Amino acid sequence: MPASARRAAPARTGRTWLVQAWKWGAGSLSAGAALISIISSVRSLPADHVRWIGVRPTADTARAIGDSIQLALTITDARGGVVPGVQVGWTSTDTTVAAVDSAGTVVARAPGVATVVAAAGGRIAQSRILVRPRAAAIWLQGDSVIHLGEGETTRLVARVVDERRHPVAGQPVTWRSSDSAVAVVDSTGRAVGVAAGRSTLVAAGGDLVLERPVEVLSVPATITLLAGDGQRASAGQRLAVPVRAQIVSRGGRPMAGVPVRFAAAEPAGRFAPEVDTSNADGIVQSVWILGDRPGRQRSALAVDGDPPIATALAADAEPDAANTRIIVPELPAGTAGAELPEPVAVRVTDSTGAPLSDLPVSWTAETGSIVADGVRTDSLGEARARWTLGPRAGGQRVAVQLGGLRTSPRGYLSTTALPGSAVALELVAAGVRRGVAGQLLSSPVMLRALDRSGNRVPDVRLTLRAGQGSALARTPVTDAAGSVTVDWRLGAAAGPQRMAASIPGLDRPVEILALARAGAPAKIVLEGVPETATARQPLAISALVTDGHGNAAAGVAVTFGSRAGKVAPARARSDSTGRARTRWVLDSRAGEQAIEVRVGSAGPGTTARVRVAADKKKAR
Repeated sequence: MPASARRAAPARTGRTWLVQAWKWGAGSLSAGAALISIISSVRSLPADHVRWIGVRPTADTARAIGDSIQLALTITDARGGVVPGVQVGWTSTDTTVAAVDSAGTVVARAPGVATVVAAAGGRIAQSRILVRPRAAAIWLQGDSVIHLGEGETTRLVARVVDERRHPVAGQPVTWRSSDSAVAVVDSTGRAVGVAAGRSTLVAAGGDLVLERPVEVLSVPATITLLAGDGQRASAGQRLAVPVRAQIVSRGGRPMAGVPVRFAAAEPAGRFAPEVDTSNADGIVQSVWILGDRPGRQRSALAVDGDPPIATALAADAEPDAANTRIIVPELPAGTAGAELPEPVAVRVTDSTGAPLSDLPVSWTAETGSIVADGVRTDSLGEARARWTLGPRAGGQRVAVQLGGLRTSPRGYLSTTALPGSAVALELVAAGVRRGVAGQLLSSPVMLRALDRSGNRVPDVRLTLRAGQGSALARTPVTDAAGSVTVDWRLGAAAGPQRMAASIPGLDRPVEILALARAGAPAKIVLEGVPETATARQPLAISALVTDGHGNAAAGVAVTFGSRAGKVAPARARSDSTGRARTRWVLDSRAGEQAIEVRVGSAGPGTTARVRVAADKKKAR
């Protein structure tokens, strides 16, 4: 065999040599059967018929997957002449690296080394094929311009490829952006649109560079309502303030040229225009004409896109008073200052009896307080509230207002507030009463039973206990005005007197005070008159005036007189002890002398006598 056919592969060291040797061995084993078959098929030729075979080139390199190398085979006999028509067998030691067909055409399949063997007439020749793809370009999947929306993310897939666009292993691709204010890209090729504009994304792999333009587009992100939400107008009428909104991009900037649809939900009327395109400030505007059905009406502004964006708004269509009915129930009486046991309710319909739902309802109590269960009528046209009555007993009323306009319908609910349980007694005309001992007070005592709110409570039974004298209620139960009138006959003793009044559940009775004074003078008694005395002796005389019960009568005019001696003063008034005082100087005559005393001109009187002895000093 010629030396060119026996040329060995270049020496290799380390792991690479071992891997290639293993591949060559594995390929040799797989090609063994083919070689044996080829050799056995050509042994039928005379031994000296095929003397040498050679293959050209003996070594070659493929620079891209899919490249082909055409091998040429020469067969000679012993005289060096070319032997034609000899059957040749071709095989590769590693078909995953390089494959060969029956014509000796080798096709590169994967990086690596393979040996192609040609066999003819019992002879073989070899060619070493090295497949080493060479980086020729950077390939990027996608369009020639990268389009991104603000805030949008995409994954860029780029590879280093050979001339036939097959990936070249071990060639990483790195990324960068020429303007990170427009778009950014990380090392994995994840690109994010930052703000509207144009930039360039650069991919680098070894010495190769690929530039791809990127365009970041503004994307509508929000619809901000500027005016027109929450208005009210009569049903079927145009709202006073047009609906205005601003379209803002993800980058926070107003967007011009964006079509916005204004759509009213049934039966919420219509918009004029139904579509408006945002101006340079991102503003759109349309007029909302409400539907004919009273109640809350809803609409929306929408921008088509991926994803679409929308915002909702609402308005109140006010009912027509002439076409609205507020049905109010008859309410039971309740306790003043307390919440009614059941919620109060009204039902709102149109003139045909159809319920009007979703109408704003407000409640106003003339006294007390009321708390609504909801701010709108429900699907049956009903609205409910909790009513706490005012503290005063009597008729009370609450107003129900539909909508918010002055012309909107209004209704009223009425009930009667009854007094609560009596918890206190009130003494009418409080203070100390004055009367005559043993007699009825000239003005009867009046008491009232009151509840916690100060209302007078009827049908309350009283208990009366007089400390002095006796008390008699004209009726033991409070009347319709919550009052009881009590006649009090004072005790016989003059001075302060007390009576206690109570009702069930009252912790401390009410105390009634009276000051009893003495009655008309009924008796007069002289004090300080001795049985015997000396002529011309001065005597201090007191007249005690009392009424029929023995009470000292104060301030009573008393007259003193005597036919013998001298009395001064002849007139005096009784003091607080019932005593009127005078001085009686006895006459100079011996014998019996008398002094007379009388109350007023027609009151009781009395006479006292004294035996007078002659003055011994004068006698000598």
